[in-house]
Amino acid sequence: MDYSFLTQATLKKLSTGETWQRQINDERIFDVSLNAGQLMICQPEIEESFIPFSQKLSAYCEQLAVKFPFIEFAQPQEFHSTLLTIFNQQNEQFKLQRPVLLAWCHEIAQIFNQTKCIEILFNNVVLTSNGSVILTGISKELEQFRQKVYQQIPIDNTLHKNIIHITLGRLCENASSAEMKTLYDELAQSRSSLMFYDINASIVIRHPKFVVSKGSLSSEVKLGLTMEFNQLWPFRCY
Repeated sequence: MDYSFLTQATLKKLSTGETWQRQINDERIFDVSLNAGQLMICQPEIEESFIPFSQKLSAYCEQLAVKFPFIEFAQPQEFHSTLLTIFNQQNEQFKLQRPVLLAWCHEIAQIFNQTKCIEILFNNVVLTSNGSVILTGISKELEQFRQKVYQQIPIDNTLHKNIIHITLGRLCENASSAEMKTLYDELAQSRSSLMFYDINASIVIRHPKFVVSKGSLSSEVKLGLTMEFNQLWPFRCY
């Protein structure tokens, strides 16, 4: 997948010289997603390929954090790739739609079991125009899985995903355009760093998990609801 549109949007914002505003979390939002990784959640199973991968990501982010303290980087147990966003609205709507969402997630689990596994190649780090540092990936299998889900389940079109990524960090305080340009330049030169940390690698996803979280930045995982949604997985056969 060509992610040049992300870089173009960032360069356009940098060209204005404006101050970049920190990302603000809306605590009223509830999010339901199908994620890979996120080792802090052990349901339904730990994605074993993410254990060494998260450690490598952490080592890479640690050297960036020293240079760019205005970016808050994720902890190793938090790294994840969102395969699908299923719901993202206020808490009141989540309460009303919860039975429907449970039914949808059961169908999604069945579709994934037919797919069996998804391989993603993560190979580039990008600064987005909203101040996120993301690791982008490519996967024909994930694109096909998403299309199957979108064809069978009426997930809101605005939630349909067209990028594959892991969010490494977010802008946690206002920063000048010059500071963000320095970060952009550092990331543009990071391919050799990715290879040094052996991050330019394929990850095989066999055990994704449904995650229910609070906040527009999905900052607080609701473990009880997450466990409830993950009980929907039918018997897995590989």
